Amino acid sequence: MEANGLGPQGFPELKNDTFLRAAWGEETDYTPVWCMRQAGRYLPEFRETRAAQDFFSTCRSPEACCELTLQPLRRFPLDAAIIFSDILVVPQWTLMTYMVEGGGSSTMAQAKRWLYQRPQASHQLLRILTDALVPYLVGQVVAGAQALQLFESHAGHLGPQLFNKFALPYIRDVAKQVKARLREAGLAPVPMIIFAKDGHFALEELAQAGYEVVGLDWTVAPKKARECVGKTVTLQGNLDPCALYASEEEIGQLVKQMLDDFGPHRYIANLGHGLYPDMDPEHVGAFVDAVHKHSRLLRQN
Repeated sequence: MEANGLGPQGFPELKNDTFLRAAWGEETDYTPVWCMRQAGRYLPEFRETRAAQDFFSTCRSPEACCELTLQPLRRFPLDAAIIFSDILVVPQWTLMTYMVEGGGSSTMAQAKRWLYQRPQASHQLLRILTDALVPYLVGQVVAGAQALQLFESHAGHLGPQLFNKFALPYIRDVAKQVKARLREAGLAPVPMIIFAKDGHFALEELAQAGYEVVGLDWTVAPKKARECVGKTVTLQGNLDPCALYASEEEIGQLVKQMLDDFGPHRYIANLGHGLYPDMDPEHVGAFVDAVHKHSRLLRQN
């Protein structure tokens, strides 16, 4: 699991609440859009800023995080800003998968071996991580984040049985605990998004896990996803990130089809995963503009 915050609260009055209204299931004039990894290496200004200091120093510098957060918003009319931080700052590398694997893997075999051979220890580790993650997320809201997204980046490696046993209970618990602690602190609730990559087999369960928004990767058909989750949650996604390698004209056509499939209500546009470092910023701009243009036309018709 990973987590990010989208912010601010108690700051100057919000100029654009379209994303938040869509997350809560309210009507919007157009479909809001943001991109996972929108503050990323595809932007030359991001690479220049990041070159000045190492990753963890950057994460600990409010000034650097603010600059990286705002860079994509200076280029594109995005509807959300991602606070530049990462769950890598809870344990220094990410959560359970990489703690056990020791790095990236195409199979996650060592982490899954733990689940099969050491189920009790696996649950113990996942509980420790959950108990660290909850105050971290609440702290982000206290500091101004207005929405939270939780990632289960390796749902597809688990499959239904392992997912239901080792992931879903903690996904549910994070949402339950964060909401309870915000109430106890007298803070307004914030919408929470769950994004389980390749977790198409668990959409129904995720829709009932306590999150306002369910994120989809590009392998899920929008209409089938809506059938699975019903009408009580907002969907987010799910253009194939590699579609941004297409021409700007084709990007527009793909976006139009995606918007038609999702419909205008309870929907936030995004990619089905994060932006890649070699992507053309102009094509990212074409994606954002196409969402705004076609979603307005969709509502007029």
